[in-house]
Amino acid sequence: MKIFSPKFYNVAFRTCALIFAACFISKFALNCTDAFTISAISSKRPYNPNNEAHPLTPEEQKELNTALSQRYFYFGCGGQAYAFFSEDGKYVVKFFKQRLFQPSWLLNHLPLPPFLHRYRAKRNFARLDKLRRDFFSYRISFEELKPLTGIIYCHLNPSNNLLQKLEISDPLQIHHHLNLDDFDFVVQKRAEKVYDQIDKWVAEGDLEAAKRGIGAVFDLISDRALLGYRDRDPNIRTNCGFIGDRAVKIDVGRFVKEESMKTAKRHNEDLIRITAPFEQWIRDHHPQLIDSFEKQMQEKLL
Repeated sequence: MKIFSPKFYNVAFRTCALIFAACFISKFALNCTDAFTISAISSKRPYNPNNEAHPLTPEEQKELNTALSQRYFYFGCGGQAYAFFSEDGKYVVKFFKQRLFQPSWLLNHLPLPPFLHRYRAKRNFARLDKLRRDFFSYRISFEELKPLTGIIYCHLNPSNNLLQKLEISDPLQIHHHLNLDDFDFVVQKRAEKVYDQIDKWVAEGDLEAAKRGIGAVFDLISDRALLGYRDRDPNIRTNCGFIGDRAVKIDVGRFVKEESMKTAKRHNEDLIRITAPFEQWIRDHHPQLIDSFEKQMQEKLL
């Protein structure tokens, strides 16, 4: 006796195929777009005075106007933000991944048993604490570390005075016009990554520029430490770059205030630890620069 008819199996097969196709298409779409949507960068948080940066000087306002007067095109994303490059290639606008800061809707609406209430509270606190720490880092990157970061503006609160729309092209090359008063974002000068630029200088035969670049990387790390800040994500390969011949920190979301960094012991430990992979890369790829590296390291140690 047949329990299920051929028609049943046909319907079941088609249903499974549709579910598989829907899941595959959804996954493919997320991979193609890096999960970017306008809602992914939208926030409804209330105003927080701790996130407010100083008013712009006339010179800062002029540069910001130049930066925001052009279209931006999707470049990629990191752990914290989506990055868009300006049409002239000189600026980057970064919009934050808001899900990193938002408490889980599901976790906060599920009827959890009492022994999981502490877990829920801990998760909620972690999200809010990340928001506080990250936005602090972005704000001081503009206010106190601007020469070391290339940040020319940070907008970390809802506002009504920018009155500025920005045209962006998303990963699917769909154009959007954003009212910037409604979004959290930073504007930064675009930098060439350290390793790429040193490769370029060496390929061009400009070893003196490469040596100055190495010195600029030492200056970046040393100056940040002497200002009393620790960098929790100091990877030179991925997070540092050059604007001209000046080294800057590209990813600026991990600075922590720590006065002990000003001491010779902490300063020197930080400098040696952060530049160790950089030194190995130079030994492996540009050994003609290693003497300059070692000499400049000794000169920078306190």
